Amino acid sequence: MLRNVKPKAKKPVVVCLHGSGSSAAILGIQTHILSKSLSKTYDLIFLDGITPSAPGPGVLPLFADMPGYYRWLAPELSSSLRMVELLGVAKYINEQLEAQNVKAEEVVAFLGFSQGAMVSLAMLGLRLIGHSSLPNLQFCVAIGAGTTGNVKQMDGIERIISGLSKALGRTDGKFPGYTVQACGLRDVWYKDGRRLQNMCAKDKTKAMDYRDGHVVPRQRVDVGKLVKLIEGIDEASKADPPRPIEEVSVMTPGLQIGEEDAESLEFLMERIKLQA
Repeated sequence: MLRNVKPKAKKPVVVCLHGSGSSAAILGIQTHILSKSLSKTYDLIFLDGITPSAPGPGVLPLFADMPGYYRWLAPELSSSLRMVELLGVAKYINEQLEAQNVKAEEVVAFLGFSQGAMVSLAMLGLRLIGHSSLPNLQFCVAIGAGTTGNVKQMDGIERIISGLSKALGRTDGKFPGYTVQACGLRDVWYKDGRRLQNMCAKDKTKAMDYRDGHVVPRQRVDVGKLVKLIEGIDEASKADPPRPIEEVSVMTPGLQIGEEDAESLEFLMERIKLQA
């Protein structure tokens, strides 16, 4: 006689993005302590970046026997071209998730380290303005976020966030999504992370410092604190979900991303032809 075995409920998915010059496999090792805790609640999906790259900061010599390094973003782009690039990255991520049989509606969050943290924020931003195929994306976790000290890049990010904020009806210029942000006190790019924190709405941001450098938290006390922050932001985002994609209008009216940019995001969407 066959037993009536109740199938296990599928866990919500968190998409994990590595830093520049790294890989999904490397991030899996870097996050092994954190992943052990998070995997009780989420299915963690690790993706390789879109573009092959030289090894990034801190990758060698530790991961010299794990060739195949990638990045998500080009080093220098104007704000308008950066938006085109991010839309292309979003399309690539969608394709990679589909290839791994991950349904779009299963994704609830992004978790990124270094450059991957910046992309995670961008993916949440695209969801907030309705340019995403991930309807249930609610929050992101940014660890060691930064641009390796590139002030010009950070200025461009601030312009994009300000434009996004304005498009969603905010007057403070702050990133309006739910985020957890973690910065290493010994990280040489600590100032990048703190500046990014200040770009985010305080009422939707949970932040922590941890006693390490440009690495994913690995001390159990730090990992435990980070997990609790993630649990908290998950609950907060569930209580205040983003508007359904079909209800979010395209950039009203014709948002200008930066002073030097004459193209609106609506026009960029036509160029990239990304289907939400």
